[in-house]
Amino acid sequence: MNGPTSSDKGLLRPQQAARHIDLRRYPVTGALGMYVERYWAVHWDLPEGTAYESVVIPHPCANLSFMPVIGAEVHGPGVAVSRHPLAGRGRVFGAKFRPGGFTAFTGIEAASVADWAVGAGTVFGPDVDELNAIVMSGGDEAGIEAVSAFLKARMPSGVDERYEELLGIVARMLEDRTLTRVDQLAAQCFTTVKGLQRLFGAYIGLGPKMLLRRYRLHDAADRLAADPGVDLAGLAAELGWSDQAHFTHDFKDLIGYPPSEYAAQCATEARELVLARR
Repeated sequence: MNGPTSSDKGLLRPQQAARHIDLRRYPVTGALGMYVERYWAVHWDLPEGTAYESVVIPHPCANLSFMPVIGAEVHGPGVAVSRHPLAGRGRVFGAKFRPGGFTAFTGIEAASVADWAVGAGTVFGPDVDELNAIVMSGGDEAGIEAVSAFLKARMPSGVDERYEELLGIVARMLEDRTLTRVDQLAAQCFTTVKGLQRLFGAYIGLGPKMLLRRYRLHDAADRLAADPGVDLAGLAAELGWSDQAHFTHDFKDLIGYPPSEYAAQCATEARELVLARR
């Protein structure tokens, strides 16, 4: 599996983010790419007295993150938006596992990983502290080299056919925007809804319905940021909601305010970004 199984969307108010942080993504090559989707890094250098909060719609993936002071942590698939207040100057580096990849890699039960945050030493042992020091003392390229070597040395042996099946299904969910219901997905994959629920529960700890809805919310937030004037009823129908009211409810339930308000925020940020670049 070399193709994408998680989106590169989810960062809210991307116009504002572009003024405050430098988000970089790096591919994972070789056999490790079966488990790890990509490496990522966030760099920031904010003027004294200013702060920025990065807000992200969660992905159905675990992350191994390397940070100054705090150290290395593992974060499981989240169920709520994640908030990251930033100030001063800094850098965070991470490895993003594929959906289900963390459980396939470590053998840790998926149900215990969902919405989980724990020191990485709990999972990978004390050597991860030295790894964090190496990653934080060098640049992104050094981090990629060090983390790749660390994880490759701990890769499971053999082939997990159920995990490979899961990756194929998740890739289909990500790519096919017409998939909006679990029964549709089950029919396309020649299985049952219960079969999908068992498979997703075993590896991700979240159900297929939640993943479908999460990917479509990624799409919705991305469209609203790029085109704040988009017709909301049409967008809701295009992404599989039965009507605008249900779309608004789900968007507000996860993000905290309705899509119309989010679109207005993005429109304001876009104008300010244009003015800042003049």
